[in-house]
Amino acid sequence: MLAIQDQRKGEKMLRIFPFDKTGVSEAVLQFEENHDILLPEEYRTFLMNYNGGNTLQTSFKIKKESSDIRAFYGFENADYEYNFQYFLDHDFLSEHIQAGYLPIAEDSFGNYILLGISKQNYNLIAFFDHEKQKLIPYHLSFKEFLATIKSKVYKIKSIDERIQKMKEVNSPVIVDDELKALWQEEIDRYAGREQVIVRL
Repeated sequence: MLAIQDQRKGEKMLRIFPFDKTGVSEAVLQFEENHDILLPEEYRTFLMNYNGGNTLQTSFKIKKESSDIRAFYGFENADYEYNFQYFLDHDFLSEHIQAGYLPIAEDSFGNYILLGISKQNYNLIAFFDHEKQKLIPYHLSFKEFLATIKSKVYKIKSIDERIQKMKEVNSPVIVDDELKALWQEEIDRYAGREQVIVRL
C-alpha cells in the first residue's frame, strides 16, 4: 500500500531532465545585473539545482486552466531553444521584463509560463497565451506552481525498443532511415541525462 501511495505522490511532482549547471551561478548574477532585476529565491534555487530542463510528458492544471510544459529555460549549457541566450539573441525578453515578468517555461503551443519580477507581482506565476496576446495571472508562487505539475516517468527508448513496440501494436508506420535518424537525435539529446524529481 505504501509503495502505491509513493508512486501516486511521485506522479504529482515535476520530473525534469536538467540542463548542465556549469557556469549557471555566474550567468544568473550577470543576467540580473544586465536587466536590473532580482530573481525570487525559490526560482534562483531551482536554477542553481537544475538549470531548467526538458519536461517530457508533463502538465499542470490550475482551476479551469491547463496545459503541458515542454521545458523550463536555463542558462549557459541549456539547449539553445530553451536558453535565455536565445531570447536575448532574438530580443524576446525586453517586452516581458518591462511588463514585470520573466518567461521561465513554455508549452507545446509556444505559450509562456511567466514569473513576476516586479514589486506588484514578485514571485507570482502567470500564463501568457501568445495567440490571444492574453496574460492570465495564477496568483501562485513559483513553489506553489510546481505543486500543480504532474510528470510521468519517462524512459528514453532505444531504436530497437521502439521498433519492437511498433510491432506489438501493429503500427502501420514504416520505419525508414529518416524516422530512425529522428529517434537517434532524441536518444543523443538525452544521453547521459537522468530524469529527476524537482525538490526545492
